[in-house]
Amino acid sequence: MAQANSHSRTRSRGRPAGSAAPPPDSAAHRGVIRIVVVAAHRAVRDPVEGPPPISVETAAGLARLGDPVELLRAETPEEVAAIVADPSVDLLLLDRLTPDECVRLLEVIPAAGPPSVVVVSGDSDDEALAAFRAGASDCVQFGSEYERVLPVVLLEQVRRWRDVRQQRLSEQRIRWLEDLYAAIVSEMPAGLVVVDGDGLIVAVNPEFDELFPSRVASRAGQTGVDVAPAETPPTESLETRVPIELLEAVQRVQREDDDRGGHALELVRVDGPGGEVRAYEVRRRSLGDTGRVLLLISDVTQSEWLSERLEALRRDTRDIIENINSALIVVDLRGCITFANLAAEQILGGEGGDLGGREVADWFGHRGGDESEEEDPIRRCLEDGTRSRGAEAMLQRADGQWIPIGVSCSPRLDAAGRSRGAVAVFQDLSGIKQLELQVRQAEKMASIGQLAAGVAHEVNNPMGFIHANLRQMSEYLGDLNKYFEAADRLQQTIGEGDLEVIRAAAADVSAVSREIDLDYVRSDFEKALLESGEGAERIRHIVKDLRDFSRADLPERTRSDLNQAVDSTANIVYTMMKHSVHFEKSYAQLPQIDAYPMQLKQVFMNLLVNAHQAIEAREEREPGVIRIETEQVGDEVVVRIGDTGIGIAEGDRSRIFEPFFTTKPVGSGTGLGLSTCFNIIERHGGRIVVESEVGRGSTFEVWLPLATKKDPGAVTGFAPARGGAIGS
Repeated sequence: MAQANSHSRTRSRGRPAGSAAPPPDSAAHRGVIRIVVVAAHRAVRDPVEGPPPISVETAAGLARLGDPVELLRAETPEEVAAIVADPSVDLLLLDRLTPDECVRLLEVIPAAGPPSVVVVSGDSDDEALAAFRAGASDCVQFGSEYERVLPVVLLEQVRRWRDVRQQRLSEQRIRWLEDLYAAIVSEMPAGLVVVDGDGLIVAVNPEFDELFPSRVASRAGQTGVDVAPAETPPTESLETRVPIELLEAVQRVQREDDDRGGHALELVRVDGPGGEVRAYEVRRRSLGDTGRVLLLISDVTQSEWLSERLEALRRDTRDIIENINSALIVVDLRGCITFANLAAEQILGGEGGDLGGREVADWFGHRGGDESEEEDPIRRCLEDGTRSRGAEAMLQRADGQWIPIGVSCSPRLDAAGRSRGAVAVFQDLSGIKQLELQVRQAEKMASIGQLAAGVAHEVNNPMGFIHANLRQMSEYLGDLNKYFEAADRLQQTIGEGDLEVIRAAAADVSAVSREIDLDYVRSDFEKALLESGEGAERIRHIVKDLRDFSRADLPERTRSDLNQAVDSTANIVYTMMKHSVHFEKSYAQLPQIDAYPMQLKQVFMNLLVNAHQAIEAREEREPGVIRIETEQVGDEVVVRIGDTGIGIAEGDRSRIFEPFFTTKPVGSGTGLGLSTCFNIIERHGGRIVVESEVGRGSTFEVWLPLATKKDPGAVTGFAPARGGAIGS
């Protein structure tokens, strides 16, 4: 125990000017000394002030330590235990506590914890002895030499503790390196073998034993991961363990090492039993001047196979990309093309790979500078990762011509899922669009063919009574000729001036008039003329509706009257269904919209024909009802076509707009009617909503925007039927 006489000198905290220099040992300690201080309580303590202050003598002694000191204050055992758990703490100082307090605090310090110094205040050694028994590292008696002795004791304990701590860290580092070395050698997926100058095996790792099993029954003294000289002399030769091809490779690697002074590597293929070929990678390294050599032999058969397979896949991919009819481009995050196949170069107007580095905006910009059009799918994919499949867009060729294309675009992702750009595959749809127009026109004409019988009947009715009226008027004309002849004779007699002759001629006129019933003939003749005119007008309207319906659409939208489009279509189809259906029409006043009117008429005709077929499927004598309504709702117009037919089964509602899906018997329908409606309405930027109840009928609502929208891309999916919106 270090002893010091008591004194009462007052010093400020920190090292005062003119004080004695610190002990020589303190120069060896660099950095901050971290000391936990627990001071004795005062007789009367304000709980708000926190831990009791350090005494003036203790503060003066700490100031003489020389190195920067960080004091950590604590009071309870829990606080002490929490602080000393930090490995950077150098010391615990207990300043004149009671023996019981010292014992409680020293008990919380672990065996591997920092040293503890106890300041005792009595002259008896019992207090110090109790502290040592409780685990204190040293004790300092408070006395006259206290300020001088305290820093010496503390520095000695700190030095010892840091030496112990450094030794522990070194031992831990050594053990960690040893474990790391053993783990690397043992777990390395390559065979390690050490051979001496005579080619005898000194040591091997487990992977080598697995690759090339030993032919010796027991090799306890040679197997392991230690490359130091074995206690048991090596007895097994390398040539007894490895194939001759590997031995020859080792010799070649040795010669290359000698010639180049480096570490050579060689790939060797070894024919195994059953025709199996294994590939090995051989490395060699000399182990100092011992004459021993470390060989690393790796079985790379799988990786070689994967490398060959990868190269084959690359060739196949390159061949596929270069020979597909679709154009393929790879775009980086800046929107610049990094790769384009031959088909892309042909469409975009490039040659010999000169598209690299150019921006896709050179071709996929806004048509005519119209910023209202939607951005191209490639740009959307680059900005927010939006995938598109079969979307339609416009592309400007090198000659300035705009052409329609179908684009499928997906983001390129790295291993972490971050976007690296996009891959776009597209085709020129110019020919397909032309064919689509022809097919739509052909389908429209086929629909007219289906209505031909009804239309012929509608034309035949007025033609029948026109023909009958003409025959009747021919007969009336013969009767009138008799009357006209009698009137001519009366006129001649009036010129002669003979009154009796005039009276006889007048009587003859009256007789002819009574004979032919002149009043009836005149009235009926006029009625026949009016009826014939009405029939001819009816025929004219039928022909006009047919001509309008069969006319091909213009390539651009035109101002269209939606009421006229649906009503003229209803007039045409009514000819084939008027015996089994009643029409109920309710048209609201609607503004004209920009549309393709012929395509809309095709939609209305398909919906009306489907409604008629649903009504006929009831097989009832009572006529059904088809309701046609139009209405403006906000910035949209809606056309509702409802029927009292059989309705649509719940399981079929989600599929009715799929191409080629039909509930009709084989040969009775193609399943393209509603699919065509869906595509046409989506092209107009609208949607179709359907509600149906089995046994009570269905209602189809066609919603179209008043404002013109850009034609969207191709259909990629179908929405649910009941109450759901089809399209967007």
